[in-house]
Parts: sequence; structure tokens; C-alpha cells
Amino acid sequence: MKISDNGIIEQAVFRQIKDDNAVVTFSGESNGCKYEWTVFGNDIANPDNMNLAVEITENFEQVDIAFKSDVDFEFSPVLSIYLNSVWDCDNAVVYDTENRALCGVSVTGSENTILNFTVPETTGEFHIEPDKADLQEIVVVESDELPTENSEISVQNKQDNYLTPAGHISGNAVSGEVFSGNGRAISDGSQTEQDKYLTDPVPEGKPLPVDPENVEINEQNEYTCTFSIECSTILNNIDELNPEKIDVLPTDGIVFPATEVTFYDGESVYDVLQRICRENNIHMESSWTPMYNSAYVEGISNLYEFDCGNLSGWMYRVNGWYPNYGCSRYQLKENEVVEWRYTCDLGNDIGGGYAVGGE
Repeated sequence: MKISDNGIIEQAVFRQIKDDNAVVTFSGESNGCKYEWTVFGNDIANPDNMNLAVEITENFEQVDIAFKSDVDFEFSPVLSIYLNSVWDCDNAVVYDTENRALCGVSVTGSENTILNFTVPETTGEFHIEPDKADLQEIVVVESDELPTENSEISVQNKQDNYLTPAGHISGNAVSGEVFSGNGRAISDGSQTEQDKYLTDPVPEGKPLPVDPENVEINEQNEYTCTFSIECSTILNNIDELNPEKIDVLPTDGIVFPATEVTFYDGESVYDVLQRICRENNIHMESSWTPMYNSAYVEGISNLYEFDCGNLSGWMYRVNGWYPNYGCSRYQLKENEVVEWRYTCDLGNDIGGGYAVGGE
């Protein structure tokens, strides 16, 4: 639904959304930036007239936002802001006028950056900045049109699509390896061909895959890593989502927040994912593909591959890198950061297109 010039959405509209338990997107534009509110019917307690207008000013390293509403909403919608630039980072932060951090922002988008966050307050002025810890570059995109979040990519076959990084491509390198200080085998960049499990060459300096049948898990040695699961890209693609999955979509896109968890020496990303889902009553379904000697994660929290378009599914990232082999072949080390993220565009909307041959 389009937001009118005065920004007011009538009480009757919110009442209908509540009664239908629907998920509705309201879209507007400010100073050349498109923005969208995603409203969940089950989150509305007392329907009322609401002003959804937002003034947005995009600067090189900051986005200023001012809400036109003079009252805070009694529910927590998700706001998505479509920038005309590309922020080469994975997270951003919302600050108030006193420069106090209020909440985190998920950064998605294929061709232009999209900022997604659950609004903590809906009155006043705020600004958003990239998380300086992972900011690499900001690129201004020259365009006369508002950016779009999807790009067309042809999918040749199951091996070529997003299924590859999430689980199907893996291998056991026998050459081109060096060892890091913690004993992990890493690529020296000399591989030029796929190995016997069809694994493309691993980039120099990145961990090489490990055959799970060659690993002995030692529960006497415990370590910790940070683990999270999120699907915020779906909020930018509600129209593509299978209607039967509306009820299982988290309102803020967070399935499992970033949490420090324990794992045992020798365990893989897949091992830890299984345990986290089991202990937290999170649905997870996977399969084993002998050809690739790897587990493939089909669905988490009842959200499956292709549930939000034919380029959608789960991918995993460790320390900011999307491995080009299966999660059951990534052997964890102390203090690593593991993120499971849902893509709606073959990884391009979450910075992982390169892992499946994208740009």
C-alpha cells in the first residue's frame, strides 16, 4: 500500500490487518529514497490512525531519519530504507540525537543497500551509520530511478544455485594447503581446479574443508563461538513469500539472536546448528548428499528453499566469509562468528553472491 502525502493510514486499515492476521507493506518516498514499513497483524493490539511518513536524508556515511508521527506506535513494525549507495558492511546502528546507540540494523540488498530494523521509537529524529567494525567501502550509485532489491540471475541447475554454499559443495584438499597457528589447514591459493567433491578452489587464506568422517570430536575440549540465524531479507520480499509461511516469519527477521555458544573440539558448523535448533525448539530440516559428501540445510524455522522466490534459501557465513563448501565440512575454531542468513537473490542480497559464482 502506498503512503499518502500526509502519511496518515486510517484506523480501519489497521483493524483489517489485525482481523486478517495479515502482513502488509506500506511504501513511501523521501528525498529520492524509497522506504517501506512491514506491519504484522498479530502485532497490533489497539488499531488507530497512524502517521507513517518518514523524512530521509542520505549522506555519504550517514542516513538521517525524522518520523512525522507525534505518538509512538503501540506495535513494532520493521522499517526498510532503500539507499542510492552501497555500504560494504553487514550491520549498521541507529543512534539518537545524543549519539546513543538504540538498535542494530541488518544490511541487505543486491544492487543497492537496504537498511532493515525494528523501530525502537516512532517519534523524533535519528541517524544510521555503518558498523565501523565491518565497514569496508561506500559506493555511490548514480541512477535516475529508485533502486530495486532484486537482480535477474539465471539458475542453470541445482549445483549452480544457492544450494551450493548452504550445503552441497564441499571437498577435502590434498594439496595447496598451509597451516595456521591453531593447526587449521588453510588455502595457499594455488588450487586451480575442483576437487573430487566438486569444490571450487578455496580463496587464499581461507579454511579448507574437512571430511567429517576423518574427524574425531573431543568433548573434553570446549570452546565458544558466536552463532545467529536471521531472515530479514524476506521482509523486503513479502510479495514473493509463500502465503502459508506468513505465520512462521519472525516479525523482526531474527530466528536466533547473536549468542555465544559452546562447541566441542572437532565439531562443524552443521553440528552446532543442529544442537542450537534442538535445544531452542527451532525447526530444522537437512539432507545428506553422498556425491558432495556434505549435509544440506533445507529449512530452518519452517522457512525452506524457494519459499520466497526461486533464488531463495539458507546460506552460512563465518567471520564475514561465505564458504564455497558445505556447513558439515567447516570445522569450527575458537571465537569464530557464524551467521545463518536467508537469501532471496542467490546470495546477492546478503553479500554472498561470489560464493555461487555471482558478482
